[in-house]
Amino acid sequence: MKKLLTLCLIAMSLAAAAQSQHRILCGNEYLPDMTEQRHPGYKAAVQQAFDRAKNHSASRATNAVTYTIPIIFHVVYGAAAENLDDSVLQSEIAVLNADYSRTNADAVNTISYFDSVGADTHIQFTLHSTLRVQTSNQFTLDLFTGLPDSLIKFSAAGGDDAIDPDHYLNIWIVNLQPSLFGQLLGYSYPPDGLPNWPTGQSSAAPQQGYDGVVLDYRTVGANNPNPINFSGMNLVIRGRTGTHEIGHYLGLRHIWGDGATFGTNDCQQSDGIDDTPFANTQSNFDCDTTRNTCTQAEAYYGADAPDMVQNYMDYSSEECMNLFTKGQAALMQNTLEVNRPNLATKSYPLGVSQAAASTVAIYPNPTTGIVYIRYAENSDAATIATIYNMLGETMAVNQSTTAGAIKLDMSALPGGVYTIDLLKDSVHTTKKVVLNK
Repeated sequence: MKKLLTLCLIAMSLAAAAQSQHRILCGNEYLPDMTEQRHPGYKAAVQQAFDRAKNHSASRATNAVTYTIPIIFHVVYGAAAENLDDSVLQSEIAVLNADYSRTNADAVNTISYFDSVGADTHIQFTLHSTLRVQTSNQFTLDLFTGLPDSLIKFSAAGGDDAIDPDHYLNIWIVNLQPSLFGQLLGYSYPPDGLPNWPTGQSSAAPQQGYDGVVLDYRTVGANNPNPINFSGMNLVIRGRTGTHEIGHYLGLRHIWGDGATFGTNDCQQSDGIDDTPFANTQSNFDCDTTRNTCTQAEAYYGADAPDMVQNYMDYSSEECMNLFTKGQAALMQNTLEVNRPNLATKSYPLGVSQAAASTVAIYPNPTTGIVYIRYAENSDAATIATIYNMLGETMAVNQSTTAGAIKLDMSALPGGVYTIDLLKDSVHTTKKVVLNK
């Protein structure tokens, strides 16, 4: 069963395990169920958003566009050590940009089997602002109340309000306390497409103010002075909990498909990405590149492939992680086009036409059937408008050579939210439209 809300943690063995050693695991086997109980339909909405991105045109994942995501850090601290210096936050941005562009120095350590699928995601990050709030709150995962979002993400409760999650990636940096589940390292909300927010607002997390990423303050940056102790040893921290959690925020799943709560799955659970091989459970913060837990032939590789333990979406040691794959890059780019269309700004290399990237107006929105599309710069080039439903299925394709406003008739379609992909001068532009009936 695919579980999609991500929460990564180091946990002590529970009474059922009755072990004296600590155990490393990810908690997204049971936390999605907590969210589902409070927000029925949540898991189905996450699956629907994933399918939309997965089914979107493969031409989206090209080298023609670089997506830049602005980050707002919310440092919600109690003790002075939790109020991280700006240099640590700047280090985190540098880590993210290196990991997502595959310019990380340890990319050369990717084992030869997977070197050809390592990808520059063409996603980058910039620091928009840093907000600092001192609090007396304690942030703990609770069996009954779930994630501590309300205490972290609302100023009235002692946290800090999200800033425009439609246009900014909000990252809260807090001291996540140990609990019955263990020590939380971070969590994030993937796109979910829930319909319970007003038209035009982003659609991720059970409510808009929750959307974003939460990181324990000790996981941030490659120069963090605060250690995380595990079984008497300090974990290697290189800022890659953020790399991992933002991957989830952009729609990626764990590479083993999240099929096992304790123990292993049956090697049939997939993360939905063709070039990440099957695995029967997560790595345990190690770097065993010989690990091969599922021995079936992989369709993408035409052979039995080893576990991709060096992938950012496994739970390996941070000194071992070093790649996203081409398939993961495509999924994240599609997520930015389809499910988070207002989040990133786009830039184009020299020689690539930017006519279609100019301001595009689409009106009226919402509509009862007819919409008009107008580019700020007129061009005689044909515009191909492809309409997708919430599942990423193609509902209609229209072509126009009109240089002025383009009329698009959606009256034959059922009411709902649609994505219109506009292809002009070899550049795609994506717009979301609400059809009321």
